[in-house]
Amino acid sequence: MSVVKRDTIEKLINETKDINVTIFLPTHKTGEEGKQDSIRLKNLIQKAKNELIEKGWQENRAEELFKKVQSKTEENQFWLHQDKGLALYINEDYFDFFKIPVSPEENYYIAENFLITPLLELQNHHGIYHVLMLSQNETKMFKVAPDVTTKVEFESVPTSMEEHLKYHVHERSIQQHTGTGGKNAMFHGQGGDTNEDDKELELFIKHIENKVTKYLKKENGPLIVAGPEKMVAYYKKANKYSNVLDESIRGNVDNKSAQEIADESWEIARNYFQQDIQSDIERFNDLQGSALISTEIEEIVKSAYYGKVDTLFVPMGHRQFGVFHPDENRVDMSESLNGEAVDLINYAAISAIRTGSTLYGLPQAEVPKNSGLAAIYRYKS
Repeated sequence: MSVVKRDTIEKLINETKDINVTIFLPTHKTGEEGKQDSIRLKNLIQKAKNELIEKGWQENRAEELFKKVQSKTEENQFWLHQDKGLALYINEDYFDFFKIPVSPEENYYIAENFLITPLLELQNHHGIYHVLMLSQNETKMFKVAPDVTTKVEFESVPTSMEEHLKYHVHERSIQQHTGTGGKNAMFHGQGGDTNEDDKELELFIKHIENKVTKYLKKENGPLIVAGPEKMVAYYKKANKYSNVLDESIRGNVDNKSAQEIADESWEIARNYFQQDIQSDIERFNDLQGSALISTEIEEIVKSAYYGKVDTLFVPMGHRQFGVFHPDENRVDMSESLNGEAVDLINYAAISAIRTGSTLYGLPQAEVPKNSGLAAIYRYKS
């Protein structure tokens, strides 16, 4: 799970020159397809070079533009640990790249601005949360941030039933010797006293919950609980932390890696962190019939340029080409990137960022009215 913050996108906007090249490539983490990614990137770079030469660049200038890119991508380590996609931003003074968790269309874009719209969705991948993996063999908790997942180490609390029972038997033995009472602890397991087993399991969970809640009160943020049905139920019964999410990951988690649990839990955390998006979509819907919303691309392009847009909903993968003439406040639509034509959705997004608008990159079906672009305005015309 990767994240691209707004200030990163703002930097891309500010780093533009007269000619800027954006390259998007779907990538693969392993296997034969992964080995082909570098070849496919070289082919895209060659196509971009050829187009620049057609635009009047000298061949040596076009070669020089991609030297840093080629130097970086020819490193053996570069192609290890790829995500689902790769985004590269290149001009004569700037080069940067992002490994992204979505698979983009393989393409390149040469224009007066970088193509930033595919990165907008990655702004939604934000926030830090924790995942508690309940297991009788080894209970673990992970802190999941956009770019890294780390294990939280607990001290002075048993993290397995075996440790719990040893500790509990020892504790009761001390109580008996000191005359404080108590019965011998015994975990019967399969075929034993089920009620006694459940009591010990519930007590084990309570000890875990105490430690987790104490830790999370300092950290804040949501907690996702994962594990067998019974253990999850016991945990939620004992829970005293205010931000445990209702949805859990049910089933045996013993063999899940940190990356697997991060990927799986993100599907739950995503809904939590996207509450602002849903709130703004509801706001759009509540404004139906008013002059404060629009799904007309031409109108939105002009409004974004003049700072009227409060919130912009950008569909991922959708493109509309054309030219905006500010002096005449006119938009000419085009079927392709010919002449002065640019990606108008990208142009509107850049204008909206420059004027402080809120932007959301969404799947097409989640954009209000399933439109090619949607906006809430700050004020009526």
